[in-house]
Amino acid sequence: MKRFVFLPFLWLFSLSVGDCAADANGYFMYADFCCAAHSRDPTQVEYLVDWFFNEEHMMQYNSTVGLWTGFTPAGLITAHQANENKGDLLQRKMERQRICVNNFDVFFTAIKENMAEPNVTLVKTTTSSHGTVFVCSAHDFYPRYIRVTWHLNGQDVTTGVTFSDVLTNGDWTYQVHSFLEYTPERRDTVSCVVEHTSLKEPKIYDWDASLSQSDRSYLIGGVCALLLGAVILSAGLIHHRKKRCDPRFSSAL
Repeated sequence: MKRFVFLPFLWLFSLSVGDCAADANGYFMYADFCCAAHSRDPTQVEYLVDWFFNEEHMMQYNSTVGLWTGFTPAGLITAHQANENKGDLLQRKMERQRICVNNFDVFFTAIKENMAEPNVTLVKTTTSSHGTVFVCSAHDFYPRYIRVTWHLNGQDVTTGVTFSDVLTNGDWTYQVHSFLEYTPERRDTVSCVVEHTSLKEPKIYDWDASLSQSDRSYLIGGVCALLLGAVILSAGLIHHRKKRCDPRFSSAL
């Protein structure tokens, strides 16, 4: 039942701006409107409009970018024309405010009961085709809208970054994976930044390249050896003190 909680909310928000029709030649056109919240800040809510023509994703408006982006030859032309139309862009801003921002509390309340924080892992691997690849994976989160970005030494990184689709786990939760192709230097710090409605603020997960895997293994081994030595030394001291306190040993001396 939990997986359906958010659907009526999206349907409600789509009523005022939805469009779906076939033209005179029978080609099917429709638009998908949604509000994507990546944090609990209503001013950061993202408004998305996806246009489809004959089942092909034609173009998208993204309020974060503030422009239309075309994905097909026809979409590129139409997106360019829409971006030249100041009235269209102003309308999208007003829609975002009216539909997403003004109703954010309703949105947040609707999903709060079923909200799930992402479980994030950051690993480094090596492949024959892409060299060194960092993989940041977010599992078991709800709702589905999430933002995963990369930092290198504290700076945003976009080159060499790819994403998987947001995948359903078969229940109401989701997973997503982001990949960064980069060979780190010894002092580099690679970070994965995750933003989600369940988080009060973005979470940063660091991978510190200043310590190689072999160094980590040696360090772990050294720590274990020190701990073992400390245990043996403590046992020896305890045994020695017991001998000194035992009357049998005292009288023998």
